[in-house]
Order: sequence, then structure tokens, then C-alpha cells
Amino acid sequence: MLLIDAFIRFSALGLLLLMTVLAIKDLPRSRRCTLMVATNLCLASFLLGSMPSEFALPMVWQVPFRLLDTLLLPVTWVFVLTLFHRDFRPGKFHWLALIAVSGSMLVERAVWLGWLNELPTWWPVVIITLTLCLVAHMVFVTLSGRNDDLIEARRTYRLYFLFIISASILVAVLVGSVWLQSSQSTINALSVWLPIFSMSLWVLKGDTSALTFYRNASQKKQLSAADKRILAELDKLMTQDKVYLEEALTIADLAKKLGVAEHKLRTLVNTQTGFTNFSHYINSFRLKGVMDCFSKRENDHLPILTIALNNGFNSLPPFNRAFKKETGVTPSQFRKNLQNFQN
Repeated sequence: MLLIDAFIRFSALGLLLLMTVLAIKDLPRSRRCTLMVATNLCLASFLLGSMPSEFALPMVWQVPFRLLDTLLLPVTWVFVLTLFHRDFRPGKFHWLALIAVSGSMLVERAVWLGWLNELPTWWPVVIITLTLCLVAHMVFVTLSGRNDDLIEARRTYRLYFLFIISASILVAVLVGSVWLQSSQSTINALSVWLPIFSMSLWVLKGDTSALTFYRNASQKKQLSAADKRILAELDKLMTQDKVYLEEALTIADLAKKLGVAEHKLRTLVNTQTGFTNFSHYINSFRLKGVMDCFSKRENDHLPILTIALNNGFNSLPPFNRAFKKETGVTPSQFRKNLQNFQN
């Protein structure tokens, strides 16, 4: 078991180092690159700080590694959110979750270091519950955006990532912490070896753009006659027939109307328009319709909610968010500025 443990740890450390070098080389000044490097650092700290006593590092090295690895799960969580949401920015909720998870683990580390007395018997349950909540949220985020995703590589990677990361974390929490506590150190190392090995295979193929998915999103390819026909029919559906007004319109619905494969339409919309999410693509037409209504003085008496509903939005909050993200101002401020200019 000791030899297996050593192989798992040191092969994982070598792969982490290689991935980090490649990511820094190929993805400079990237938020995703920064988070990937941070995740790798936390993984390395976890592997180095939790080694068996037979080849454990001196205590002076173990302490910083054991403190730093408390950030592993929250940093991985934020990395996932950034990976699948191009414009993701951490908010108060994310910082609170980070503090809660890392803080509960830090308290446990303080007992290990002798800084605190023994913790209540229910404390591990708190840590496991918080951990499972973050895992559940990662699963939800990864799956919930898949149907809306226009990037085929990212859609595939969602399932790949979901299986690898979820399985490894659940093995570490349930098997290592609950069922086989006597072999927890080796099981924990094994639980992180699988995602490290899988990610390294992805990166070593030379496709570090798999970590961003956006590098080639705006590079338009030469279109065939069939593709041009599909795009012309799509343009007619959107601009003349205004199918974006249909409630809960999906990419599958649109593909059916055009008589093309769903994956084919995803690729065409992504590569020819630059949109990476179907909802953003649809909302671009809806927002244009709203702004056209704002520009006509005969619509001044109409409430903003009515205009939003008439242009395909289901409620005010998502409309307000989409409008402000597109224009930088609220709908009411935009309308007021436009009226002042017209006067």
C-alpha cells in the first residue's frame, strides 16, 4: 500500500507541474489560467501535506501545506463556475461559501496542530455537508447550462468534468472520511489522482484552449452552400417571423424548424455570430426589439414591463439583467436618456 501511495502522489505532482507550465505558457493573463494554477497549487499542497508518516515531510513544511489545502474545494468550485460561465465574477455568496468551507476545515486543522481542544463529534458532519453542497452546486451548474451551450467542445467537457470531479470528491468524502478512515490518506490521494490524470491527458494533447473554449469562437470558417442556406433561413425566422417571441424557445425547437441537426445549428450560430449561449443569442433579438420600441414616441405611455413581455421576456428581473449587461444602464435610465435626446 505504501508503494502504491507513493506512486499515486508523486506521479500526480509531476503531472500538476507539467500542466501548470503548459497553462502559463499557452494562456497568459487568463482568469481561467490563474484559477487553474491556484487549483493545482492547492492539489499539490493536499498531496504533500497528507503523506503517510513513513515519508511525511517535516512539520515545518506540513503546516503551510495543510493550511493551504483547505482552499482546494472552494477554489475548484470557483474554477468550474469560471470555466463554464464566460463572464463569471465571484459575488458575496461565493465569498461566504469559501469562508464557510475553508473556515470549517481550518478549525479542524487547528485541532491537529494543537491550537484548539477537541471538536464536537458533529463537526465532521458540518464539513461533509458543506462539501456536498458545493459538489451539488457544481453538478447543477455543469448540467443546467448544457442545453443552452452553443460550443460543442464545452458541452462534451461538461459531462466529462462532471463525472471525474464529482466521483473524486465523493470518494474522498464518503470513502476516505466515513468508511475507510484507517486508509484515508491513500484513498484521498487516489481520489484526486483521477481528475489530475484526466485533465493532464486533455492538456497534453496540446489543446489548452479546452480550458477556455472561446479562443476560436469568433473565427468564421468558409461556409458551404448548404450552410449559407441554413443561415439565410435562420435569419428569416429571427428577423421576419420573429420566432424569438415564442416562450421557452430552445435550440432544439429552432433546429426542428430549420430541419437541421441540433449540433450543426449550434456550431453555425457559435462560429458565425460569436454567441456562446443560445439564450444570449435569442435575447439579442429581444433587446433590439425593446430598444426599437423605446425609440418610438408613440410607445412612451407603455410600461417597461409591457414592452419587455411583448418582446419575448417572461419577467422583469431577467430582462433588467440582460438589458443592463448589454447597454451598461437600466432600461428606465436608457429610456430616459433617449427621451431627453429626442426632446
